[in-house]
Amino acid sequence: MSGLRFSWAAYRKASADLLASAPLESCGVAYSIHDPHTDSWLVDNVETVADSAYEHRDEVSATLRPAFIVEVANRARALGRSVVLVHTHPFEQRHPRFSTVDDRGEIALADYLRRRAPKSEHLALVLSQAGCRARRIGTVQEVPVWQVGERLVLMSSEKSTEGGHARYDRQVRAFGADGQRAISSLKVGVVGVGGTGSVLLQQLTRLGVRDFVLIDPDVVETTNLNRLAGAGPTDVGATKIAVAEREILACSPGSWVRGLRADVVDANIATELVGLDFVFLCTDSHASRAVVCQIAYQYLVPTIDMGTSITVREGAVTHVTGRVQMLAPELPCLTCTGALDGNQIRREMMSPERRASDPYLLGDYEPQPAVMSINTTMASLAATMFMATVTSMPSQARFQLYDGIRGAVRPTQARRVEDCIVCSPRGALAKGSSWPLPVRPSENNG
Repeated sequence: MSGLRFSWAAYRKASADLLASAPLESCGVAYSIHDPHTDSWLVDNVETVADSAYEHRDEVSATLRPAFIVEVANRARALGRSVVLVHTHPFEQRHPRFSTVDDRGEIALADYLRRRAPKSEHLALVLSQAGCRARRIGTVQEVPVWQVGERLVLMSSEKSTEGGHARYDRQVRAFGADGQRAISSLKVGVVGVGGTGSVLLQQLTRLGVRDFVLIDPDVVETTNLNRLAGAGPTDVGATKIAVAEREILACSPGSWVRGLRADVVDANIATELVGLDFVFLCTDSHASRAVVCQIAYQYLVPTIDMGTSITVREGAVTHVTGRVQMLAPELPCLTCTGALDGNQIRREMMSPERRASDPYLLGDYEPQPAVMSINTTMASLAATMFMATVTSMPSQARFQLYDGIRGAVRPTQARRVEDCIVCSPRGALAKGSSWPLPVRPSENNG
């Protein structure tokens, strides 16, 4: 996801605070983390400019005092961050555009910021009631602006009345042409393309997702064939990535697929996710869940995690359960909900040799029961949650539990842990590359 990414709360608060000063134009400043590899900026707070910082201010323009700009530049340089200068067009009813007054005013600002904080890329952003627009300061090069939370919204996009592709007519009738375009424009990662992942990919492809990054280290085994969608006996020994790519392209030949036969807990693979628009976590590994969960908050990449469990005691099934949980700003993370096992994470992060020599780790985990129908149920819930996140689909559930014995799916809520190390502003939230990821040590890579 290239562009300027706001946590949901940060954008909502900035818009409300700055536009509340209408009819006067208002200004704000954000100090963002810029990742040049993905060309993205991360923002979790916008500071409203105090009245004393204005040199001039009326209904059509606002000029900041030079001394205030000096303070902003010095702070950005000291923090190693990029400046995002925000201002409002309070009377603009449509999607905002930069004015000729903005163009003239940015020239000197851009030159000064480049000289004073040269290691960062700085942005200008204009807000109206209808949305926003951003660009590299002093240029006409626009940058997309995303609001990331329980919904993923491209705030810099203007609404369109154009129709969608005939192939998606029945979907357009449900959530509109804008929703279909949103789905088709996203770059989506799927971590784990086995039981739930393979079914999910069939659904995402038919929904209209056309750009995929797939990560899975495994090959197809005979025991996978009962639940690996698209795989047959002749695929035994092939990589799961190859089967998944074949299935996507068979349905949608124009799609782009980047397949990585690798483990997401390795540092060089985990970073493949930070530039994506959306991620699905379809593994049964606690270590991979820990890594991807933190990426969701640290880099503002919305993620849906899913899992299933069948419990068998004395030859009889006692429990059939499933879980689908969205991970995004303002939603509780997997640490908050207690979904992660610290001892298992430690175990999975070790090399086989270190696991064998560790006196505190006894025995191996047995393969768990798995049935395709239950995997399909959870994949379908996840795909529907995705639709509700990126389109006008009104479903509000972002955390669902499945009880296969009772035949019930129920939405649930969990409490966010204050000061959580993963999902709170005092932890990894919107910290980007300035905060470490819990990836496998480099000595174990490869």
